[in-house]
Amino acid sequence: MSKYLCQLVIIFCSIIAITLASFANASSVLDLNDYEDDVAALLLEYQGQDSYSRPIVPSVLVYKDTEQASTYVDFKRGLILVETRTKAQLKEAVVQVLLTQIDPTVIDAQTAEDFGLISKKKKPFFWGQVLDRDGKAIEFEWRASRYADYLVSKSKRSNSRFQVAIHMVKEHTTIAGNKYINYARSASRKHGISTDLIMAIIETESSFNPLARSRSNALGLMQIKANTAGRDYFNLIQGYKHTPSSAYLYDPAKNIEVGTGYLKILSSRYLKGITHPKKREYAVISSYNGGAGNLWKSLDSRGNRTKALARINKMTVSEFYWFLTNRHNREETRNYLKKVSSRQKKYL
Repeated sequence: MSKYLCQLVIIFCSIIAITLASFANASSVLDLNDYEDDVAALLLEYQGQDSYSRPIVPSVLVYKDTEQASTYVDFKRGLILVETRTKAQLKEAVVQVLLTQIDPTVIDAQTAEDFGLISKKKKPFFWGQVLDRDGKAIEFEWRASRYADYLVSKSKRSNSRFQVAIHMVKEHTTIAGNKYINYARSASRKHGISTDLIMAIIETESSFNPLARSRSNALGLMQIKANTAGRDYFNLIQGYKHTPSSAYLYDPAKNIEVGTGYLKILSSRYLKGITHPKKREYAVISSYNGGAGNLWKSLDSRGNRTKALARINKMTVSEFYWFLTNRHNREETRNYLKKVSSRQKKYL
C-alpha cells in the first residue's frame, strides 16, 4: 500500500510541475501587438528559443546572444534589434552596433565577443544604412551616443529586457551591395558571368550578410558549401584538390570569386549542351539552388541528361522559364529563379 501511495504522490507532483511550467510559459509569451510587423516577425522567429532550436536564416546575424544582452541584425528586413537587462547596457550595446566593423577576416562568426570591433580608420559597417534623427550617417562616437540616448528613451520593456529596434534606410540593400560590386565586376571579367547575375544571387542568398550561414553550413555572401561548390572550384578552376575553410569563405572577395567560378562550372561543364545562352542562364540559376541533377529529373523521370537536353533545346526561352518556375521538382528552386531573375534588373 505504501508503494502505491508513493507512486500516487509522484504522479500528483508531476502534474503540479507540468501545470506550473505551463503557467510560466504562458506568462513569458511575447505580446507582439505593440510591435511593428517587421520587429514582431523577427521576435517571433528568435525569442524564447535556444541556440539549438532557433532557425538559422542566412540573412539574419545573431550576436551577443546571452542572458544579459542580444543583438540581431536582419539584413533582409533592414532591422537591427538590441536587447539588454538595463538601460545603461542598452545604450552601450546600441553605440557598439552603430560603430562596429563586421570584418570577416577578423571576426569568428561563432564568437559573440568579437562583435563590436571598432576601427577609427574605417567607416562603420552600417554607415549610410542607418541614419540618426537628423538624417545623418553615423561615423563618430558623439553622434552614435546622441542617437543611442534617443533610442533608449523610446525603448520598450518585455520579459525583463529593454528593447530597441533600429530601422535601416529604405535603400539599405543597394548601399550594402555597393560594398561588393567591385568584387563582382572582377569575378565577372575573369569567368564571363554577368555582374547583374552575381549581384542578384548574392542578394537572394544572403541579403549581403558577409557572415551568412545556413543550417546546411553554406557560408558567406554566395552561400558556398565548402565540400561541394568549394571543392569543385579548386579542383576544376584552380587545378588542385582543396576544400576551403570557413574563414576563407567568409572573406567577401574570396567568396564571390568561388561562387562566380562555380557558376562558370555549371554553365560550361554540368549544363553544357544547352545551346541558347538565356536558357542556359536560367538553368544555371536553377542549378545553383537545386543542383543539375534535379534539373534533369524535372525534365525526364529517370534523370536522363541527353533526353533532358533535347527537351530544353526544343523549348523557346519563355517556355523554358515557365517550365522551371512551374514544373521544376523543387518548389524552392521554382521560387528561387523568380527572385534572382527579377533582381537582376536592379544591377544592369
